[in-house]
Amino acid sequence: MDESLDSLSKSSDTAVGPDDIYYQMLKHLPSEVLHSLLNTLNNIWLTGNFPASWRQSYIIPIPKPDKDTTNPTNYRPIALTSCVCKVMERMINNRLVWYLERNKLITPTQSGFCKGRSTTDQLLRLETFIREGFIQKQHVTAIFFRLGKGIRYDLEVRHHERFA
Repeated sequence: MDESLDSLSKSSDTAVGPDDIYYQMLKHLPSEVLHSLLNTLNNIWLTGNFPASWRQSYIIPIPKPDKDTTNPTNYRPIALTSCVCKVMERMINNRLVWYLERNKLITPTQSGFCKGRSTTDQLLRLETFIREGFIQKQHVTAIFFRLGKGIRYDLEVRHHERFA
């Protein structure tokens, strides 16, 4: 019950999906109904019987800023899905993150999708590495890889001793 209440409390009042169940409705349920909801979520987890209605969403195209709105590629699709499903997803995600962190399965240098870490952390790491290279009179080599269509990069940086 603690996990479901925590997941609900971290939910912001976003637009509703096709089931027309709002977060505010879920947040104001009496405790007996919350227990029934938790039993339902546990049953879905144990049986793997994912409700068909959770596979439905409303897709809203949002135009990208300062782009030609007549070009379909200049839109960002937003999927409005079931709030109940998102509560369960958040509960599962919290457990997975807890497991990965507890068992040290996420490298400390990873910033993407990690709470409290961002691109800024990686930029500071790179800057520090470059400064250390200068101080130690070493060359620094950086290799950037573009992954997919988005702007995400993997970074490999190494110190090299300078040739005399």
